[in-house]
Amino acid sequence: WGSSARWCAFVSAPAPMATLDKPLSEAYPTLMDLKLSAELEARLHYENVFEAPDECARREEVLGEINEALQVWVRAASALKGIEDDLDPRCNLYTFGSYRLGVHGPAADIDTLCIGPRHITRSDDFFGSEFSDFAGSFYETMKNHAGTDAIVAVPDAVVPELKLVFRGFEVDMAYTSLPTYVSVPEELDVCETSVLQNLDDASVKSLNGCRVADQLLKLVPNHDAFRTALRTLRVWAKHRGVYSNVLGFFGGVNLAILVAKVCQLYPNAAASMIVYSFFQLWDAWQWTTPVMLTPIVDEGHGLRVWDERVNKNERFQLMKIITPAYPAQNSTFNVTHSTLSVLKSEFKKGREACAKILLGKEKWPHLWQPVPFFQMYKHYLQVTIVARNEGDFKKWEGWVHSRLRMLVQGVEQSTGGALAAHPFPEKHKDPSKDKDLHCIYYLGLGPAPPIPGQVQAPRGTLNLNPAVEQFQLLVTNWVNRADGCVVWQPGMEAHVKHMKRKDLPVFVVQAAEIVQEAGRVAAGMPPNDPEAALEAEAKAKAAAAAAGGGVQAKRARETGNDENVVDEPVAKREKVEGDGEVAEAAMPAGDGDGDVKGAATDETATVERGIGETDGAVLKTEDEKTEDEKTAVEITDDDETADLVPVEDDDIDGLNDDDGDVAGLAPPEGGITRTTSNSKIK
Repeated sequence: WGSSARWCAFVSAPAPMATLDKPLSEAYPTLMDLKLSAELEARLHYENVFEAPDECARREEVLGEINEALQVWVRAASALKGIEDDLDPRCNLYTFGSYRLGVHGPAADIDTLCIGPRHITRSDDFFGSEFSDFAGSFYETMKNHAGTDAIVAVPDAVVPELKLVFRGFEVDMAYTSLPTYVSVPEELDVCETSVLQNLDDASVKSLNGCRVADQLLKLVPNHDAFRTALRTLRVWAKHRGVYSNVLGFFGGVNLAILVAKVCQLYPNAAASMIVYSFFQLWDAWQWTTPVMLTPIVDEGHGLRVWDERVNKNERFQLMKIITPAYPAQNSTFNVTHSTLSVLKSEFKKGREACAKILLGKEKWPHLWQPVPFFQMYKHYLQVTIVARNEGDFKKWEGWVHSRLRMLVQGVEQSTGGALAAHPFPEKHKDPSKDKDLHCIYYLGLGPAPPIPGQVQAPRGTLNLNPAVEQFQLLVTNWVNRADGCVVWQPGMEAHVKHMKRKDLPVFVVQAAEIVQEAGRVAAGMPPNDPEAALEAEAKAKAAAAAAGGGVQAKRARETGNDENVVDEPVAKREKVEGDGEVAEAAMPAGDGDGDVKGAATDETATVERGIGETDGAVLKTEDEKTEDEKTAVEITDDDETADLVPVEDDDIDGLNDDDGDVAGLAPPEGGITRTTSNSKIK
């Protein structure tokens, strides 16, 4: 009957969602492509993305030591449950994420998954219970291990895990138990969908980390070009402030999927052209169209699969980058209107930067020049996270950081879409305070681009107090998903404060200036593997010499003196020629008619909308205003007076700053009146 039910579910499911699976060009790289790729790889050695050989060996030793501790713990925990050694209780340790894809850097953490037998549970055995002092748990085992520098349990996360620092390496460990095994086979293939049967949602998400990484490597035709391009784009995303999945930007998985898609469309392209095509394709992409590496198929195991034809709510997700493993999920559901606007802008800037690099006008560091975040906006929100002790702070900071996107959405909703909040992933520390008990995040405030099909809010007063209140209530009502207990403790605070650019702390401005100067001069960092760096530079010089010979060959053919000239590889698409001229750029997606599948075909200029026009609104005197109107924020079109000023009364509980006033978001008495009609928040 079970087989029949699964068969019925399979045949009644919708047909698989198709994807663009045919390559757009199978052309091989030109000598100039190879030259640019060699220069790119040589430059990456100075961007701290490659690990030294001895550090790679130490990382493998750390994984081996953790695996050994796991096996000892499983046998001891099994013995307590009456499972004898003759049944050989054991577990497997898998890696995923950047380490599994082969693009991890020297400071990267190691994402791991432990798959254990059915009698070893996650909540009771892996994490343990505080009521029993975690006796017999793996948490206690690693806490008492000589190699553990720090450990924090996060059992109530979407993917429950242990976060530990082991012999200097950060390791994230998730756990799931398979109900069909007393001893997990060493050769277990996690890509088989049968391992997902009878698992809870957290276990499925844990397993999908490994399954997605393996599927990515299977679907990418050229691993070397894929890894070089992915390393490059990770550097770009971090320097441009768009590498944080929890804030609504890119994470490791969805960025890898986008790069893998470009590799599928250009299976023989060099890494340099993969990077250029990445920006060209996604700058033109219509993001209502999902990005898929393989058709979505419901394999009938009762798990929810992303399919906007069936689940109507999924049609309204702003960015749709679908994971390639069953059950398919949208890896960018966190994206908001504000972060999508930032991503689109960065795609355009990246395409323009790559065009200059291919023309020879700029070098590769121009692509990832640090974003001048603290010069981009006139208004900012400062979110300060504090706790009383180090243990509470680690948990509290992770929780509040994961909820910051709700503050972004609150700003969008409370202003009717007129204002956008740009979260910056980098956190700061005030040198005058204990660095282990606080951190600071910033959000830039600026006018939001118009949303197609949405009625724009009336221009005038913008009140951000509801967004701050909602965020404050959300983070303080922190409960454990597993048992429903309140996690929030006294001393855990999150202060939200508005400030203008000129009022930013000195240590923030100075740190930003140092980063900008380093990016301007393209200083880079000393390579972790000097020998590999020298080898890459020699390869780049050889490729440059070969490309120079290709230019001479081309000119010889043009003049008719080509008797002893060997032809360059003939490509099916137009390429960058060695003399610096660029032929018409090949669109990364198309069917021969010049259109891009999933991409907008007409060029539309981005119209920046001013905020604050009165549109016939009646201006009231101070005596005529209500209390709500007095605590609102009015943004005018006068650059000199369009400021968001903190409130001076205790309107919001729990958001007090050092001087006893509330760090709210409202103007002084009477608000700010408008004088012109064309300026806006910059």
